[in-house]
Amino acid sequence: MSALRYLFCLLPLLIGPLLADVSAQLPVRFSGLARTQVPYLVGQSEVLKPGMVADSAIFLSTPGLSLRDELDQLRQELTNLPAITSASYRIDSTDGQASAIHWDIDEARTIFPLLNIGGVKGNFFYLLGVNDIHFRGRGQSLTAFYQNIDGQHNYYLGLSNPAWRNSRWGYLLNSQRYAAIEPLFFPATVSYTYANLSFEAGASYTTPNRHIFRAGISKFFEDYEKTGAPPDSPGPESLSLGKFLFKLSHRIRQLDYFWERLSGSVHETILQRVHTIGAEDDFLIGWHDYRMYRLVGQRGNLALRLRAGVSTNVNSPFAPFVLDSQVNIRGSGNRIDRGTAQLILNLEYRHTAWHDRRDRFAIQLVGFSDLGTWRNPGGEFDDLWNEQNLRHFLGGGLRLISLQAFNALIRIDYGVDVFNPNERGVVVGFGQYF
Repeated sequence: MSALRYLFCLLPLLIGPLLADVSAQLPVRFSGLARTQVPYLVGQSEVLKPGMVADSAIFLSTPGLSLRDELDQLRQELTNLPAITSASYRIDSTDGQASAIHWDIDEARTIFPLLNIGGVKGNFFYLLGVNDIHFRGRGQSLTAFYQNIDGQHNYYLGLSNPAWRNSRWGYLLNSQRYAAIEPLFFPATVSYTYANLSFEAGASYTTPNRHIFRAGISKFFEDYEKTGAPPDSPGPESLSLGKFLFKLSHRIRQLDYFWERLSGSVHETILQRVHTIGAEDDFLIGWHDYRMYRLVGQRGNLALRLRAGVSTNVNSPFAPFVLDSQVNIRGSGNRIDRGTAQLILNLEYRHTAWHDRRDRFAIQLVGFSDLGTWRNPGGEFDDLWNEQNLRHFLGGGLRLISLQAFNALIRIDYGVDVFNPNERGVVVGFGQYF
């Protein structure tokens, strides 16, 4: 046998093991897409790559793994996207071997109104707006709303793109005005009309395993003016401040969606540094949010949110952490107390009382416990264990859910103070509380 023929006989034995480790590439086609762009779907998965022609992709299967197990995992990844309610696949085969994958996609409604209404006696708010969480069919978010709190006019306008030019880099731009009548503590309580006008720009980076890192800077202007206070009350009559805010954050989101129910967890850490123009010392703020969701039986869903935060401990009436119906303690009122540290525990049990057989609508009944405590400005961490700083509200609510849109539900909650049942209030909003 000649040397050349001998080499050709050995060639399959030499390169066979190498070829066995190469991922099989199967062409992928999508049907049912209206707004969603195929490059957006490709960018959301490590097993999808761009195809050779427009609106196509390639699936990279891993040797040694079950193809159907891999596709089932990809199906869960796709249905976890806000833009998709359900996905199913079909495997085409040739001579007993998989040759192509065909996906049938049901898109979610991703443009929906924003509604938030609530308050207690003498403290009322409402919010009206629109949110597109799949702008341009690429998972971008465009949000605009008007908010009225205590007769004060507010707005928000923001655009975020987590995958600029289909890369792992993203950006965000927004502008907001927030104004309300807020109590400040000197320690005597004095009401001020507070207004904050801000402009923010930021950048983000998403790792392959879904860790999201963000950095941003904003310029904002604060105005305080006494409202209905006697002339001899403590505190300045008015105050105007210009500030810069520098922000860093990290988020890891590991959630699986099963129609109206969730399973998984979210961790988010946010660090902020506030510089007041003309001041020497900066103000530091940091907090961590942990959210956990567990399925209970066929209809139940347990939800938990734990938030711990701390800031520079200045004895100032302008402390950053607030007690607020819209944010942490349902039924308490709007920004009725402040602190330089906080510990919040929100618990919910959500029970699906009705789920449409055609997967269009659902109704949930909710029982909740909102528990929070604060450190007084200039105080000690022992303040967190002082019962005078502890607020605990119990209540119940209703969720009217559209299953064909991401987080599209109307919530109605009514909370009552455990220690003072005369303190109570209703909060109406769009989307789950957390």
